[in-house]
Amino acid sequence: MWWGYSPALDIQFEVNKSEINYLGKCIEVLIIGASDARHIMKTLASSYLYRDRIVTYNVIESTLEQVARSIFLLSTCLDRNLGLQEATRYYLEIFGNTLVRPASAKYLVKHSNQLADIPTNSIDCPWLSLEKFKHKDKDQLETIFKFWERATRENVPIVKYWDERVRRLLKTRYDYREGVFDWDYHMILKSRGISNLTIQEYRFWRNNGIAFTWLEGEPVRSNPTLLSNIVQHGPGFIHYTYLGDIVNGPFFAWLLQETKHSHIKYRATDIAEREIMRCIHEIKTQEPFCEDLVASHRDSSIVNGTLVTEMPSNDMEQELWERRRNKYKKNNLSWIDIKNHKVIFHPLKSLEVFKHKTEYINKFDFIWIAHNMTEQLPNLIPLIKKGGIMLMELKKHLVELREENLQTFVKELKNTAQKNGLYEISDINAKEHCIARFCKN
Repeated sequence: MWWGYSPALDIQFEVNKSEINYLGKCIEVLIIGASDARHIMKTLASSYLYRDRIVTYNVIESTLEQVARSIFLLSTCLDRNLGLQEATRYYLEIFGNTLVRPASAKYLVKHSNQLADIPTNSIDCPWLSLEKFKHKDKDQLETIFKFWERATRENVPIVKYWDERVRRLLKTRYDYREGVFDWDYHMILKSRGISNLTIQEYRFWRNNGIAFTWLEGEPVRSNPTLLSNIVQHGPGFIHYTYLGDIVNGPFFAWLLQETKHSHIKYRATDIAEREIMRCIHEIKTQEPFCEDLVASHRDSSIVNGTLVTEMPSNDMEQELWERRRNKYKKNNLSWIDIKNHKVIFHPLKSLEVFKHKTEYINKFDFIWIAHNMTEQLPNLIPLIKKGGIMLMELKKHLVELREENLQTFVKELKNTAQKNGLYEISDINAKEHCIARFCKN
């Protein structure tokens, strides 16, 4: 729910490498259900290679909480006031950890407080448009940001929520959960080509929801961006407990990138940190990334460790932070200039509405669809241009699915695509591939 299960893609690279020789100056992109902003980040990072090209990202997510998270994560990458490693670790912790370090929590409090003014247009955000949302949706986005600020200070018991989910899932196997986690890792994930995700990282995340750990600092503050169904209730808020993924993990969005040092073993955290750092560096400098910038922290001696061996005490987790009025100035938000790129969020119902609006017919050059949104394919065919590219996420990294389920999904996807006038750009292997590539006839 909160992250994707396929690697971040450079959309401009995908367009250029297709059989269709695309020479247009403007690219209209539609991203459906990605759950995070990874494709936008990856494409922004390579924008210095295509300086004259204008890209418009039209994004549809299942919930407003996912929209808010994407805005927060993108804003973190574009924030002029953050250092490279600082922004990278803020991003990864808020992206994939139930608990974050105090420094990350303070940034979450501060930045949520600032972003709460964007939906109401109190702050101008040149790279973002929310104009397609109704006023009630904008008000709800404001509520979500305000809830994050308050919930981080009050430290909601998200690890308790996580444990309750694990207990409900495993039932009588809960006392033997380490064996369950080991089985899922060794018998399923390892057989699907996951080389840099260590058993220690995976097992630690399955136990408590902490995916990314470092030597510096201890995660002790809750991350409320992973909570759902946030509603304003009088002076406070109502929210559901943790409803997201507790089986697969947030590793696959950045773990699968190839490296010239593929013979060296790294943790998933190290690979993800390098790739996020690469994106932020290239977005800010418009220059290629130097691998030496991140070499120092990747010590082979810590490959088989999680760096955090114990959970914080309840007193540390539940400590309250008082709100300091007027502490954060609203006008000190400053983003990197990405004038040739624009992110436009649309409400979920747009999937049914677009096909009836002439301005969206044959509009998009590129469409990306999450694995759980492929049933929307018939609604999307009228929207893509002839010769346009459509990429669909496969279910390779879903632990709960067996090989026959993966094969069945690919077979059904091929049949649906063929019936709707799409042809395969390349062969699809359910066991090896994360993405299926199609083109419109």
